[in-house]
Amino acid sequence: MKPFLSVAALVALMSVASAEAPRIARFSGDRAAAISYTFDDGLRDQYTLAVPMLNEVGFKGTFFVIPKSVAATVEDAEKRKDDKRAWGTITWDELRKMAAQGHEIGSHTWSHTGVTKQTPEQVEEELVKSRDAIAKEIGRPPLTLAFPFNQTTPEITAAALKHYIACRDSQLGVGGERSTVEWLDKWTDQQVRDHKWGVVMAHAIGSGYSAFTDPEILRTHLQHVKAREKEIWVDTFANVARYTRERDEAKLVLAASGKGSATFTLTSGLDAAVFNVPLTIVLDAAGATSAKAERKGGALPARVSGGVVQVDVTPGAEPVTVTWK
Repeated sequence: MKPFLSVAALVALMSVASAEAPRIARFSGDRAAAISYTFDDGLRDQYTLAVPMLNEVGFKGTFFVIPKSVAATVEDAEKRKDDKRAWGTITWDELRKMAAQGHEIGSHTWSHTGVTKQTPEQVEEELVKSRDAIAKEIGRPPLTLAFPFNQTTPEITAAALKHYIACRDSQLGVGGERSTVEWLDKWTDQQVRDHKWGVVMAHAIGSGYSAFTDPEILRTHLQHVKAREKEIWVDTFANVARYTRERDEAKLVLAASGKGSATFTLTSGLDAAVFNVPLTIVLDAAGATSAKAERKGGALPARVSGGVVQVDVTPGAEPVTVTWK
């Protein structure tokens, strides 16, 4: 005998089958593009100029530092700040303050030696010593790495990914005469049109290696990006790297749906202790003006925008229920 399905069960099955499936947004907040601002070498005015500018607009930056060259004191840092290649002119205390504000402290290897000229054993030492030093001083290990001079090989990158979740492998180098406000803003707008993650690489801000002709160029550019924050997600290199990895690895399954409600699961095989950046899930909800989402009785961030509901969810085993009206 064929199993009997009630009318209610049939309606429920038809509802799930015919519903527009939820999707994982390409970037957080279902924004068109993402940008990460990264700063190399630990130069003095990254702390005195760039950090305040980022804080003004609420952006978080990534600072790839060289532990061997971090300044011992502010006095030492000030003495070195005007050298063209004044590596390490931020102190550990200042780096801790930056981390407490939400900025990322990443690794630029232990000594900023070109890794493509080193033996595998020397490369390993550069990677591990840097990671361990930052972990000791900042209180947590760095998640990401930028290679000195942006030079690597597939073998060296593979070695690095045993210790870090991501390595910067493409970037827009800024500074000097070409880095006008117009040039930077044009590049930003192109990221939006192309739906890309753009990574900026800066060094000095006001004086020193690859400095801007005027530090106000950076401030004005950041304000332009801030004005487009509904389209552009600005976050640390580690956070965007984790989001994109989670997005590509996650499995999203619609379990049930009805008028004004949906239940789904979002799972991933990645290490939840590291890959814990919430993904934005988008559900069609024409006419909705408010929404709620919960998992295991706890509320999740949910918002209505342009006929859809957006819910920020970290991958996990428990189902998520969303309701809207």
